Amino acid sequence: MMMKSVFVASVLTLAIGTAKAEQQGNGAQAQPQGQPTQGQQQPIQAPNGGQWVRVEGPSRQSGFPAAPGAPQPGVNPQMQNAFPQTNYGPANYAVAGQPAGDPQQQNGTAPLPPLNPPENDHFDEAMEVAQPFTPEQIKQMRQALENTRKAKAWQPVRGIPRISSVSVDLSPGASMPVLRVVPGELSNLIVLDSTGAPWPLAATPRVSNPDLYSAEWLQGTHTVVVSTPSAYETGSLALYLEGATTPVIVKIVSGEPDGKKDRARVYDARLDLRVPGRGPLAKAAVMGPGKIALYDDLLQAFLDGIPPKDAKQVKAQGAVPSHTQIWQYDGNLYVRTRQDFQTAFDNTLAAGDGTRVYRLPVTPFITLSQMGQKVTLQLDIY
Repeated sequence: MMMKSVFVASVLTLAIGTAKAEQQGNGAQAQPQGQPTQGQQQPIQAPNGGQWVRVEGPSRQSGFPAAPGAPQPGVNPQMQNAFPQTNYGPANYAVAGQPAGDPQQQNGTAPLPPLNPPENDHFDEAMEVAQPFTPEQIKQMRQALENTRKAKAWQPVRGIPRISSVSVDLSPGASMPVLRVVPGELSNLIVLDSTGAPWPLAATPRVSNPDLYSAEWLQGTHTVVVSTPSAYETGSLALYLEGATTPVIVKIVSGEPDGKKDRARVYDARLDLRVPGRGPLAKAAVMGPGKIALYDDLLQAFLDGIPPKDAKQVKAQGAVPSHTQIWQYDGNLYVRTRQDFQTAFDNTLAAGDGTRVYRLPVTPFITLSQMGQKVTLQLDIY
């Protein structure tokens, strides 16, 4: 009985709910003037218990685009403000394989003409800028440049350097020493006294024409450097020595060939001037003044390393010091060395680097002093 009562109550409840729903539907059809129009949102009815409620969104858009600046549905307003709508876009340009967009979709604005691809003429112009000359033309230009440099460096007279020495005669009527110079080269003038010691200058040397010759002197020394930018010129140089009452005058010549058919010119890379007398730095006297053959041309030739043709070189047995040479000429021996000579000799002559030449009678033995040690040499004389 109890279960029957529960079933009957449930059926009655369901029948009453169905009747109410039909009555509400009939009432809505009876009042058509109360329906909401398009664009108005339908009123939300309070839902019954256990029912889902659907909220209708905005109405479907028509085929016309939104006005420029108007909010677009489905687009974030912040993004729309950051990127406003313009008449320039993919639809305005013709893409390869696709026609341009419909002009009616651009708010009455005509589409822009299509962009043409670059032509091959621009590539040719770029190649002309990158490589204006052919490799063969570049080689010809480099060869022409080398020929120009070679012609610029060509000299009508070629200089040959020499180291020599000369004794100065300060007496009236004597000839002046000559210094040979060439353009582009330096000539060093060394002043020595009769003992071979340096004789320093007391004042700056003077040249006759500063536009043609340049003389540089390091104060307190005995060396003067002379140069010239011009060939075929002549001039003179005046040297003022410490303690000397007479200046030394040197004749300067430049650029003259040694012969008519010879394009070579020997110049003095170093010229030692031996001035008669003892300078302020003279060495201690170990020989009499008569031993120094200041104006002996034959000793001068052996000192310069240019002996006469008839001179015969003598071989020596033993520990021969470096830079030592021995000749036999006209019944005498001529010894050229930088070492101290222990054997008796007749005459001597010195150069600026310490080299000396000695003249003595023919003998089978000579004695030198090398670093304080005596060295005796046996000579193969003729």
